[in-house]
Amino acid sequence: MSDSPSISPQVGTRLLFENDRVRVWDLRLEPGQSSGLHRHSEDYFYVVIGDGHLQGIDADGAADPVRQMRDGDVRFNQLDGDAVHEAVNRGDSPWRNIVVELKEPATP
Repeated sequence: MSDSPSISPQVGTRLLFENDRVRVWDLRLEPGQSSGLHRHSEDYFYVVIGDGHLQGIDADGAADPVRQMRDGDVRFNQLDGDAVHEAVNRGDSPWRNIVVELKEPATP
């Protein structure tokens, strides 16, 4: 998929930390709010903060089922190439998670 101005490299609301090994994002969404289309280029995991309901929607518009998530849930995503999607808060309260992108290991 080619780069498009409507596909963001920012996978969270705010970048909290970055070095040569990891990139850490805070993602906050109000009820009904979408993260907007964004691109994941590295394997990543996220940690859910508070209970909520989240739905992923692919770049082509295909929607995953709404997932009920619990405080402290951790989801790991191993990529085979880039992944472009958006996340939508389908709950009645604000959604928050911390996303950690795993960059290539540092070379010795």
